[in-house]
Amino acid sequence: MTGQLSENQRRYSPLAITACCMGLVPLLFASAGYALLIDLNIRLLLPALGLAVCAVAVGVAGLKEIKTTGQRGRGLAIAECVAGAAVFAVLAFSFLYLMVVGPSPAGCAPPAPCW
Repeated sequence: MTGQLSENQRRYSPLAITACCMGLVPLLFASAGYALLIDLNIRLLLPALGLAVCAVAVGVAGLKEIKTTGQRGRGLAIAECVAGAAVFAVLAFSFLYLMVVGPSPAGCAPPAPCW
């Protein structure tokens, strides 16, 4: 044995897996909020924004770790960096929109369909 591990023996990077898990929470939050399952408000957007930024940072750290150690999970880390940045952009736009326009009234329902 030469000391090199085969493709099946190499472990996935724990940082890449952590980034992927951290990135799912703001992604699911944004999806549910825009599907009108929950009311988007500023107090809920701030933790999701912070988690999206942390997910991107952990994804970048995972990419560095993968490059130096040769672990698996490069695709997970790249996907999370892209998804985390996209979710951050959408949530940041939503945050700015809510700051300028303000939240909707508590009893306001979404508009009825036109059919």
